[in-house]
Parts: sequence; C-alpha cells; structure tokens
Amino acid sequence: MAEIISNKNKKGSPRIDLTPMVDLGFLLITFFVFTSSMSKPKTMDIKMPAIGGAPTEIAHHTAMTIFLVKAHALYYYSGIDAMNHSYEKLQQTTFAKNGIRNALITHVANVKNAFISGLKGSTQHDFPFIIIKPGRDSEYSDLVDLLDELTIAGIRNYALVDLESKEEKSLESKL
Repeated sequence: MAEIISNKNKKGSPRIDLTPMVDLGFLLITFFVFTSSMSKPKTMDIKMPAIGGAPTEIAHHTAMTIFLVKAHALYYYSGIDAMNHSYEKLQQTTFAKNGIRNALITHVANVKNAFISGLKGSTQHDFPFIIIKPGRDSEYSDLVDLLDELTIAGIRNYALVDLESKEEKSLESKL
C-alpha cells in the first residue's frame, strides 16, 4: 500500500511498500522452476565385457571390420575376409554420400539374405556385428560419425577394438 509521509515543513512524498510484489515474484519463480523440466543428459550405454571373460563368438557372415585411418578415410572388409584377416581385400571408402553408409546397408542386407540363401551356419536371428578399429592418426569425430552411420543403418551391435601392429603395418602400406 502507498502511504504518504508528511513533515510539517515539507510536502508529503508517497512511500510504496514493495513487499507484496517481491512475494509475488518469488512465487512466480518457484512455480516456473517446479513446472519446467530439466534437460536430461544424453548418454550412450556401453556394455563392457568382464575382465578375463570368454571371447565373443561371431558368425563369419555377420562380421564386418572397419578401420579408421588419417584424412577421414575408412577401410573395411566383411564376411569370411574379416574373419581370416584378408588385408589384400580391404576396400577404401569415406563418409561421403555413397561411402560407408552404403557399405553398412549392403552388409545388413547380406546378413539377412544369408539365411534365405541357405548359407551353412546362418539362422534367421543373425544380426550384423561391426568391429571398429581406430588407428593412431584417426580423429575422434570420425568415430562419432561412424557410430551415427551405424545407428542410421540399424546396426546396434559393435565393438571398439585396438589396432594390432600387423594391421597397422598393412594399413600403412595401403596409404
């Protein structure tokens, strides 16, 4: 409420009590804080194998190995070539429009068609499994881009594995 304070010699000046306005401000702030939703952190679940656990068995037709190297380049092989480490059959690609995404989609289709075509050891429940091996000169953004491509292709099963010295030598000879 406004009050007029007057002295005998001076003209009265109004004094405004701001306490109710401050109370209303705090009530509004409290209301908006409680009714708003806080942004939830976006994380990725990573399942790590037990230390000293048994290695994961992968069917040869479901395997695809992707090597990340310098200059945003990728090398990959799949199927029996990936299981036998046939470095001479490595194929080079990039993150371009017709690059790794097409290779991943083709791999998914090959895994699905393996059972239909009667490939020995295949089942209708097979799923593609990607082994990602980043090199020393690869960039972190390439790994993130590759994980995005895996999501786009509908591949949920992959593993990040260290590059072995013989693989590194083979890739250096390709560069």
